[in-house]
Amino acid sequence: MNDESVSPALRRGIRSCLADLDEITTLYVSQVRTLTGYVESVIAERDVHSTAFTTLGLMFRQLGGERLEDELRAHSRAIGRKRVRQGVPLESLLRAVRMDFRFIWQALNDRLPGEADRLSDDVVAIWEVVEAHTTSVQSGYMLELGQVKAELEQEQAFLLRRLLRGGVDDSQLHVQAAEALEIPLTGPYWVAVAHQDAAAGFAADVQDVFPAAVCLRLDGVEFAVIAGTSGVSGVAGSSGASGLSSASGSSGSSGSSGSSGSLGVSVQLALADLQVGVSQSAATLSSLSEMWQLASELAEFAVPGRAAVLAQHWPSLVVRRLGPVASSLAADALRDFALLPSSERDLLVEAVEVYMASGSASKAAGVLFCHRNTIMNRLAKFASVAGLDPTVPDDAATIKVVLAAARGAEDGRP
Repeated sequence: MNDESVSPALRRGIRSCLADLDEITTLYVSQVRTLTGYVESVIAERDVHSTAFTTLGLMFRQLGGERLEDELRAHSRAIGRKRVRQGVPLESLLRAVRMDFRFIWQALNDRLPGEADRLSDDVVAIWEVVEAHTTSVQSGYMLELGQVKAELEQEQAFLLRRLLRGGVDDSQLHVQAAEALEIPLTGPYWVAVAHQDAAAGFAADVQDVFPAAVCLRLDGVEFAVIAGTSGVSGVAGSSGASGLSSASGSSGSSGSSGSSGSLGVSVQLALADLQVGVSQSAATLSSLSEMWQLASELAEFAVPGRAAVLAQHWPSLVVRRLGPVASSLAADALRDFALLPSSERDLLVEAVEVYMASGSASKAAGVLFCHRNTIMNRLAKFASVAGLDPTVPDDAATIKVVLAAARGAEDGRP
């Protein structure tokens, strides 16, 4: 709008409004204060009044023919950015901004009694100024929102690295991390890490089971922290208390007692169909790093439709962490074993693994469709060649590590 296009009636009205700008602003502020997010505890009176005074003044002057488009645009964007930092919801901000048209129109009509019809041709001009202001406010808001999100992600990444680095027992760090990551300050916690092939739908899949789980991303790795308050008890109830109690008692792997152990079984059961690695429980935030590392390693063993947990994959983790020592252990135990025909080796390993899964020769015979004596003979043959007896618990644990190391060597894994 330029000076020549301003009607005489609009010019007179604008002069009067600018003279009464403080009064108009006060009335405007009283209406804005009724909106969500504009209470005085959030935005000080001076802030709201000063912002409205400047905004209305710029719009009146632009309507009066001054070329203030750039100045108003910059001011409007600054409003949007500032309100993000003050926590004003976008909907409330836009409602406040769109009130400008009504207040400008009413202020002009109040100061031009009996001349309202002369302003009818100026409605579009007034609307365009208010809409340009609204668009710029929203643009500034969205830009700042993106900046805030980026800052939050940077803060989260910093806190996550400190928290997951291990060896940091800093209570202040724990408080800051719990607040920024929106996780409870007290445990127990479980960590689930996505296999790299299942990262895309990981967050949705986990929150389908645990709506309160906190899903995070660090250095390209998708993972979730599931607290004892994330709805685990609901899963436990649906699985049947007696079944969970039995499973918890037999696993003996969580290192927790009472309800925490039972909850741990519930977490693992609830995530059993996802391609993730699931840790044991972390009692405190200071021990979360070890569980994150555990879940990350387990995730590599997860396959589509089946999670990886420590109770099933501990031999492979032992092999990985022992490195050359595990390889040497396997080489020593299987040196004579390697001299047997490959078909016989396969039969012996099959019998040993099926037997160790239950500890019963009869059950193993049922699974392999052979006589119980056949199973016992194969176990004895393995023991004589490898020097490790599958029927002896200590030897059975060593056999699991030996076979995991042998398979890792065959697959080219360290």
